[in-house]
Amino acid sequence: MESTSTDAVRRRIVVTGLILGPLLLLLLSNAFIIPDAESMEATFDAMAANPWMLLTESLLEAIGFAIAFASYAGAAHALRSRGGALGTVGAALCMVGILGFTLSASGGLFLYVVAGMPDKGAAFAAGSALAADGVTGTLLMVLMVLGEAGICLLIGGLLRARLVPIWPLLLVLAGVVADNVLGGILASLVADLLLAVASVWVAIALARAPRAAWLGESAPIAAPLAQSA
Repeated sequence: MESTSTDAVRRRIVVTGLILGPLLLLLLSNAFIIPDAESMEATFDAMAANPWMLLTESLLEAIGFAIAFASYAGAAHALRSRGGALGTVGAALCMVGILGFTLSASGGLFLYVVAGMPDKGAAFAAGSALAADGVTGTLLMVLMVLGEAGICLLIGGLLRARLVPIWPLLLVLAGVVADNVLGGILASLVADLLLAVASVWVAIALARAPRAAWLGESAPIAAPLAQSA
């Protein structure tokens, strides 16, 4: 398969996105998180006092996750033979993940609006109703878990194609467990950190991979970074 300038550009976009998306989450989005207070009402009051932080964090979170998931889906370009099935399913689930995490971040936009309402009692009631709604909460959780599964399948395909070692997959799985089992701001920070490390690892491996490997023509030995890890 002949390489074209489009293939080279696609690889640069994927590699850049794998680094940029998780770093947006880790370094920028988390920098604007409003810490949880002793009660839900106190937390809401903190949001109302710092609406620009809530708005910025929500936007950066949505953008960061969208870039990360889209970049992982783009990595399926290298999985045209070995690992191709995992890559195809993983790419589709990554698109679902974009929907789930973007909708989750949009909850922050809703809170940004209601936090500015003159009637603080009505605003708090609206915010509480959003947080307590089981249907939307379950739906978002399912969509986000499917997206996380998509990333795992993509990395699994890259592992099967011998483009990355098993460590990035284990890091992402550990982050998923921490985020869904432990919960809270600290767990999200740990999950974002593990995702960033795994994604940078994958990005460097793809950047260093031979041109034939990126085109899905062969199953080469893992990249030098993976061998030395």
